[in-house]
Amino acid sequence: MKKMLVTIVVAACLCGVRAGAQSQSPAVNAALRYWMAFAVMKDPPDGKNGITLELMDRIAAGTAPLDDRVARVLDDNREALEIMRRASALAVCDWGLEYELGSFTPIAHLAKGRVLGRLNVLAGQRLAAGNQWGQAVDVWIAGVRFSQHLAQGGSLIAALSAQSVLRPALKGFVKAAAQPSLDAAHRAQIAAAVRALPDAEFDWDAAMKREAESVAIHRRQHPGEKAGMLDPARVNRTKEDARAERKQVLDALR
Repeated sequence: MKKMLVTIVVAACLCGVRAGAQSQSPAVNAALRYWMAFAVMKDPPDGKNGITLELMDRIAAGTAPLDDRVARVLDDNREALEIMRRASALAVCDWGLEYELGSFTPIAHLAKGRVLGRLNVLAGQRLAAGNQWGQAVDVWIAGVRFSQHLAQGGSLIAALSAQSVLRPALKGFVKAAAQPSLDAAHRAQIAAAVRALPDAEFDWDAAMKREAESVAIHRRQHPGEKAGMLDPARVNRTKEDARAERKQVLDALR
């Protein structure tokens, strides 16, 4: 009997250790999920199919129609978009950038992210065109979260890349807010997503600091070569534009 009690106690302790280890396991890194999305993404900017980034931007801006070619590209990238949206709900995103490499720091994720983010915007527009405004809002909210992850830990090019994903989503929110059919729950979700953004949409000061550090490393590695910084005045104008965009969405919800 005593031996049996000892066995039970030991087993219980082992179960407790395993449960504790599981509860203390690190959070899933969203960046790893995004790389999975990039791996299955069928990259649309291609001279063969005529779907270029410029065309995608014009469609996102409403100056070009969302035609059958774009619809096929969206269908082909359904899996990649679904992975991205699930990943956007995760709290932690670390791209593991090696800024000690200076100008040679690999940033391939930014180009992939710009494409996937644009596709997500267009997917929302397709839903909106079918009067599925609630679903369109869900898609754009995922895009907003993705934009914040895309900029995470990056320099100015990361923030600017992420902004190209965020801005069309914010414009989509303004259009959605004007729809009488959009329910109160989705209006509240838009407001929460926009208020969760930094005042100027991204942490531009941190991005500028990383940019300066990268330029300094480049100059040390390549004495005599010029390595310029983006004009701070331009960054300040970008901040003001971002604040105005953010306010426009919140005003549209009133």
